[in-house]
This record gives sequence, C-alpha cells and structure tokens, in this order.
Amino acid sequence: MTRCLGFIGVGTIASAFVAGLRHAGVADAIVLSPRSEATSRDLAGRFSGVTRAASNAEVAEASDIVFLAMRPAQVEEALEGVTFRAGQTVASFVTGLSVPDLAAIAPLSTVARVLPLPMISKGRGPVICFPAVAALTGLLSGMGDILVPEDETQLRAMGGVSGFMSSFFELQQSLADWLVAQGLSGRNANLYVRSMMAGLAETGRGTAFEDLAGLPAEHETKGGLNERVRHHLREQGWFGQPGLAFAGVQGLDRRKLK
Repeated sequence: MTRCLGFIGVGTIASAFVAGLRHAGVADAIVLSPRSEATSRDLAGRFSGVTRAASNAEVAEASDIVFLAMRPAQVEEALEGVTFRAGQTVASFVTGLSVPDLAAIAPLSTVARVLPLPMISKGRGPVICFPAVAALTGLLSGMGDILVPEDETQLRAMGGVSGFMSSFFELQQSLADWLVAQGLSGRNANLYVRSMMAGLAETGRGTAFEDLAGLPAEHETKGGLNERVRHHLREQGWFGQPGLAFAGVQGLDRRKLK
C-alpha cells in the first residue's frame, strides 16, 4: 500500500526520524513542511521520495500519517489553518502535548504520541508509542526498540529520563578531562573513555533482564578500584541526583519549553 508520511516541523528529531525511516527500508513518500528550510532542503536532497511542501496545511492535506515535530511552544502557531481528516493518523513528537490535547486538535483522526531519540537515524535506541496504533508500530519496526507504556504517566517518566542524554556526554567528557589532567593527550583520553563506555553499554544491552542487578558486582572486586569508587559516589548521594533532576522537569508547561 502506498502511503504518504508528512512532517510539520523539521528539526533535529524529525531529521533523524526521516533518516531512520530510510535506514529501515521504508520507501513511503515523505513530504516536509518548509521550516526549517535548511533542514528540509537537506533531507529532500539526500533521500529519494522526500519533497518539501509550500505550507503546513499542504503537508496535512497530502499525508496519510502526519507527524507533529514543531517546538512545544510553537504548536498553536504551526497548526493555524491546518485541518486533519477522518482516516488520517496524527502522531506527535512534541514534549508535553498529551493524547487528549491531540484528540482536540484532530478530533476526526487517530492520534498517538511517538517519542524517538536522535539515534533512531541509525535504527537504534528506544522509541515510545502511546497508545499502540498499528499503523505506527508497524512503521516503527526496525527503527529501534519499540516501547508501549501503559499510560501517559509512564510515557512522561521515560521522556524525563531522555533528559539525561546531554549529561551522559558531559559525564564522558569529565572523565576524559580528568585523564588529560593526569597527563594523557586529549585524543587518547577521549578514546579510552568513550570506548570503555560503549563497551559497558553493549554489555548492559545484551544482558538478560533478570541478570541486570548483578552487573555492578560483576564489574568490581572486593576492596578494588571499582568498589571503592562506587562506594564513594553512593556516599555522596551521586546516584540519587538524576532522579531529583527528572522529578523537577515532569510538570513543565510545554508552552514554556523552547
């Protein structure tokens, strides 16, 4: 069946998603809104079957599945003059735009939230879909690990944890910077840290669920470096800090998010 996939708002996540679609072998036609102009032109030039529309309304009119990918504070402006029809699926990437909000925007359409991360461009990482809509879960197959939460509370929690991505890279850099302070070159320090982190992530990803809790103990010896470092960080409350940060962003009004 030939479909057309439309994107209203073409920024970093929409760009990664389009790349992920083509990486997964999805050959459907894709139509992009004119903003961001640079990104939409780049995608249209890189991938066959990807075109730019003259307006957001034109995207909605042409598409069977429409993805809303504008910034949270720009939803109302971007959808001015846009209508959605019966038989259409409208999926939102937008933080804070709830399923009831979507139902009010597109009352005749099937609506859902889809939360991809940047690594979806390579078919990796988690992608949340709520509620489970067959047209969407089928499309997402091969684009990463699909998770369907039980409700939007769970979706918001998982979305909150995605707020750790930039901190992950700052953590990596802080380890590398410490090595540089000990005399290593920046290149060697970064290679060592990022290679170690990648290996640990691969180990975690490949470990059975029931064995995950044992990974810390498996990577330390009694009285050794790892045990001592982990004990120090636990004593400092280090492992509890991310949860406090996540709790602090759960109730943010999307209109205040840029």
